Amino acid sequence: MTDVTEGSPGPAATTATAATTKPGKRKAKKQLGPAGQRRKQRRRRRRWIGFLALLTPMLWVLATDLLRRHDHLLRLDRWHRLGYLAGLCESFVFWAVLLYVASRARGVFRVAVGGLFVLLFSVALGVEGAFHRQWNTYLTLDGQIHSKSVAHSLYGYLPLARPSLLFEVVLAIAASIGMLVFARRFVRPRRIPRLVAPILVPAVLVLAVKTPVSYRVVMSSPPDLLYFHGVTATVKENLDLTNDSPDLRVERRRPEPVPKLSAKPKRPRNVLLVLQESQRADVSCVAYDPAGDCATPFSNEAVPNRMPLHEMHAHDSTTAISISNIWSGVRPTEPRAVLHSVPLLWEYAAAAGWDTAYWTSQNLIFGNARLYVQDIPASHFAVATHLDTMADLDAGAYDALLTERVIEEFGELEEPFFAVVHYSNVHYPYVYDEKHAPFQPAVFKNAPELNDQFLNYYKNVVYLSDMAVGKLLRHVRETDKGARTVVVYTSDHGESFREHWQMGHTSSLYEEEIRVPTWIDAPAGTLAPEEEASIRAAEHAYVYHLDLAPTFLDLLGVWDDPALVPFRRRMIGHPLTRPERTIEPVPLTNCTGVWECAFRNWGAMQGPLKVQAREWDAEYHCFDLRTDPDEEKNLGEAACGSLPLFARSLYHVMPNVTPPGRPKVNWGK
Repeated sequence: MTDVTEGSPGPAATTATAATTKPGKRKAKKQLGPAGQRRKQRRRRRRWIGFLALLTPMLWVLATDLLRRHDHLLRLDRWHRLGYLAGLCESFVFWAVLLYVASRARGVFRVAVGGLFVLLFSVALGVEGAFHRQWNTYLTLDGQIHSKSVAHSLYGYLPLARPSLLFEVVLAIAASIGMLVFARRFVRPRRIPRLVAPILVPAVLVLAVKTPVSYRVVMSSPPDLLYFHGVTATVKENLDLTNDSPDLRVERRRPEPVPKLSAKPKRPRNVLLVLQESQRADVSCVAYDPAGDCATPFSNEAVPNRMPLHEMHAHDSTTAISISNIWSGVRPTEPRAVLHSVPLLWEYAAAAGWDTAYWTSQNLIFGNARLYVQDIPASHFAVATHLDTMADLDAGAYDALLTERVIEEFGELEEPFFAVVHYSNVHYPYVYDEKHAPFQPAVFKNAPELNDQFLNYYKNVVYLSDMAVGKLLRHVRETDKGARTVVVYTSDHGESFREHWQMGHTSSLYEEEIRVPTWIDAPAGTLAPEEEASIRAAEHAYVYHLDLAPTFLDLLGVWDDPALVPFRRRMIGHPLTRPERTIEPVPLTNCTGVWECAFRNWGAMQGPLKVQAREWDAEYHCFDLRTDPDEEKNLGEAACGSLPLFARSLYHVMPNVTPPGRPKVNWGK
């Protein structure tokens, strides 16, 4: 028998207690009732909706990026996809922390961080959306680093007054405000996270600007991170007072308005400029060669009746300067403000009522080059990033893609039209295809002992690009519009291969860098007899890129228009369609207000006489191209008469006075 102590419950009592306790607990749970359960479910739902609110900015970044460049993202390899995923995670943390702090019930952090969220999201996603709408790529370090104005770099110099671009900014502002309201409605910061989160705001700001991103070619980072990375680099560049390296690049043009022009061409015609990149005259078939013994056999075959210009000279060996010379006709030595305010050929053509177009495989993100053509009036417009979002920064998109784009849209042009097709692949590091490389042996090595093989490599690059040019020319000539189209072909500059100890271009003004292949092809009936005779008479004359703008304006039929007189005053060139030639001295330089040079060099040319010097030279070198076309014998300044004095009057500096350090030059206002 078991003893039971008085006052203590026995087994039966214990059982009874247990029996009464369990139902009591169940009863306590039931005391929440249906209303309590619903409140609990609402709290749980609010937490999930609150998390979704914090996730929304990153989802917006992902969704808009997929809409804009889903094809680009699908081309990413495994590692770049993982990098993109990591970027999205960083984007989530960044925006979520800001929204979490901005969702506090009250206090200064609520207001300050809420405003910061709206500002950063609106600017980053609005500008990137607008930039992508215009250029089919995002604004990155490459598109901001050359800016001398932080304020301008913040919006990428975009013409935000355009409705389509303004829409992107307004959409981002509306989205950011909506996200903030959404978060404040459903996010309930708890006590400890509420105290800790404000400390994280500076941390995530530093994380956003310091984390490396993939910003070139592959561009496997979300647009918000690309933007913050680029802006940070621009601010750092502008605050670095010790940085005096040459970094002057083109900025957005503010062209003078062109009055209405009356076009009276001597024959009904269209005009097409085919502009090559870095192409030497001596590897090209400038005149028709039945054997096609050159690196340009396809264009040679496509237009056998072209009129060659064997002594066409660029005034420089830098693309940005050349296009300014060709398209404006204005001296490269004009002040920077003038070079950014003079009209270009498209503006003249539009003022005369002509349709216009510009297609290029050049990657205009490089060196702010996009800003030079951003505002031209063109019914058809495409650059490298429109052709391929992974276009190389230097070599651009494939020239074959450019030809396909032009062929696709050529029939849409309204006659009369002025159009420019601007190729790119001959630019270093070159686009090469071993399946189309007849010049052998060829190697991509610039060692001195391999110079001939490297030159062959370059010739194969020219050959490949010319395949695209030849295909375009054949198409043009096979169309009805093409039968009424005058084609002008030239290159922006040449390329050196140690002829005078230098490689590539921009570093000198020797013939290998500035004598360029040029010809004009005009179907029967597109030129008046006197125009054709004048062009043929210039076959061996010393002519210049500054002659091309007047030539185009004459082909457009506006050269004699009185309204053009104020603009002609700045042009020293002469139309090749007329007998008069440019016989006065012309400037040569790679250092101008649109592009500051790494190696300063200057010169001048008058007929066959040329002077040139680089920053380490003590005087100008003088050459007579009639007797010394390879510039092997310096005749001394005296042999070139007044040309050295002319050069000094233009550049206001003497050779051998600037290094080391290359002090900055005031290019004028």
